[in-house]
Formats: sequence, structure tokens, C-alpha cells
Amino acid sequence: MKRSNLLLFALTLTVACTNEIVVPKPDTIENISYANHPKNNIYQTSVNDYRKNTNSAGSILLIYKPAEDLWIGNSGKSNLEHGTSMNTTSQFRTGSVTKMFTAVTILKLVEQDKLSLESKLGDLLPSVIGKIPQAEKITIRHLLAHLSGIIDPPNESLRYQTDIINHPTNMYNMSLSKTLETYVYGKDLIFAPGTNYSYSNTNYWLLGNIAENISGKSLQALMDELIFTPLQLNSTYIERRDDRNVARGYADLYGNGILQDVSLWDKAEGDGEASGGLISTAEDLFKFMDGLFSGELVSVDMLEEMTKIQLPTCNTPYCEYGLGIEIWRTDAGTAYGHNGGLVGIEANVLYYESNGGISVLYKNNGNGSDKRWLDQIMK
Repeated sequence: MKRSNLLLFALTLTVACTNEIVVPKPDTIENISYANHPKNNIYQTSVNDYRKNTNSAGSILLIYKPAEDLWIGNSGKSNLEHGTSMNTTSQFRTGSVTKMFTAVTILKLVEQDKLSLESKLGDLLPSVIGKIPQAEKITIRHLLAHLSGIIDPPNESLRYQTDIINHPTNMYNMSLSKTLETYVYGKDLIFAPGTNYSYSNTNYWLLGNIAENISGKSLQALMDELIFTPLQLNSTYIERRDDRNVARGYADLYGNGILQDVSLWDKAEGDGEASGGLISTAEDLFKFMDGLFSGELVSVDMLEEMTKIQLPTCNTPYCEYGLGIEIWRTDAGTAYGHNGGLVGIEANVLYYESNGGISVLYKNNGNGSDKRWLDQIMK
């Protein structure tokens, strides 16, 4: 999910609660070395420095340029409790990078004529009528592009944030209908649908529900059919599973440089959700971006729609958002992709328009980070 304000309230939790987390020992996994790559030393220094500068337990960097071979590098630890190294093949939570996958799933259903970008929320989910204002006017396009005006509990609701911190198990087990009832239903829209931009994870909760209702399949089964299997993303999933082999999430809760394991909060906020529940690897995320921008997933016309700013009146970088895709203006030119953040992780996946390059950057510390150094590499 987009980085939330959870850390602002982390001190309401006792230290004892963070110590209650039982950290499973991960299986031994293969680490694929790219040490023979001509730029290995340059790229490896970059990921090492990024990890150290962000006080992260571990980090992964993937660099692809059409004129070069693929490179993936790793640094630090994926699991501090067991001293497990972060590997080039390590699985990790991706946060809001998930939204690109959910968007592609919806747009594939559009291309199959099972719905349209102008289909109305109230028609697709009649149960929300009277509970979400103007549900009869909110469209699939509005949801995909964050133009609905629906509130965003992970970033705007103090109750939601403190419940994640103080009652993570309850939040993890809460159904989507209960989540909507507790944190969304009955709340006013921020603006009339289609008139402004405001990032909201609720949009993607609803899109996931719509996709499941239309297809009659779980989101995992649907993504497996439409994305994972066609692209051979063998280490990617969105359903809730045993996460012993997933990199742990950490945060410096008290500003003293000591990292606390916050994986319990990351699981509660993300796992299984269409807004931020995807677990993947650097190589699988590369395959996804390569497949998307080479035309393997959606048509050329649909990709153009995805990468187009959807708010007609947008005049600031803040609202430069397409259909499930962020538009980044970098020193390496325009890039398309998504950033993702949970309390204990940050992930960033970009496709660079000028040269067809792709970058994947991950760290298991949820603090924000300066990624401008990556622009120089991707030029």
C-alpha cells in the first residue's frame, strides 16, 4: 500500500507486544549470483550503500537495460532472528506494487467484455448502495485512477491505524465486508467522483471484490490464470500462505537505530488484499513489467490508457496517475510503475520509457527513501 502513517502511532504499542512475534525459520533457498556481469561492482556498491543509508536489514536491486544482461544483487539480511541472508531469489511483500496486478486483472476482464471502464460501482456491487455515497456514479475508471473520492482508512483513519497496531490478529482475520462496514461505509466522499484525485486503498479493495464476483474465482485463481501462469511467475502469489520464506519487515520504531520486527503488522495490513497483498521476487516483478510493456498482458491501446494521466485537470506531479500505474518524472526520463510501502517494507518497480529499462528496488525497512541515485544508473 501507499506508505501509511502507522509509524506515527507505533509508540502506543508496548515493546512486549513486538516481542510476542514468533519468527519461523525459513527454508534454505538458492542465491543466484550475477558477479560476472560487467557492471556488477557498480551495481553491488549501489545496493550496499542503499541498505546502509536507509538503515535496512536487507535490500535487493534489479537492473535491466536492453543493451545489457539482466543483473540482480542482494545485500544484508532477510530475517534477523535467524541470521538469514537476503538473496537474489528472496520472496518479499510488495505493498502497493500489487495495484498494477489488480489493475491488469480488471483490464483483462474489460478486454473480455465482462465489464467496461464506465461500469458503475453500484451496478457491480449493489450491496454498497446507500453505504458509499454516489455509488451509482463511481466508475471502474474512477476506482482504478483514484478519482472516486472514497476515503482511505490506511492513510486517513486513526482508528484503522491503531487497530492494526494493537489488534493485528483481529485485523488479519477480518473479512472485506467487515472492513468496509467498520472503516468506510457511511463516510462522506472527499469530492464528487471524477472531479479530483485522492489515493485510496479502498478503491482496490472494491476492485478485487468486483473481479471475484464477475469471474466467480478467487483473486489468486484469477491472477494465476491471467498473469502468473502466462508469464511463468512461479514465485508470486496474492493469497494468504505460510510466509516462513518471505523476508521479514522491520522498522526503527523509537528512532534509536534498533530495528524491530513488524511483520505481524505487515501481514495484517497487506496479506490477501487486492490493494497491497502481493508477494513476489525481483525477477518475477521484472517479468511482469517486461510482459506488460511488451504487449503480452494487455493490448497496445489498453496499455496506452493505463499510462495516461486520468485526471483531466491534473497540473501537479501529485495527481499523475494512470489506471493502476504511477507516472514518475525522473532524471532518466518518464517512468511508469508503482511504489509500495507497509510498516516494514518499501518496494519500487519502474519501466523507463526512453530506453525500455526496468528497475526493481526493495528493502525491508518501511521508512521512506531517496531513490534519485537510481536515475543515474538507469540513464
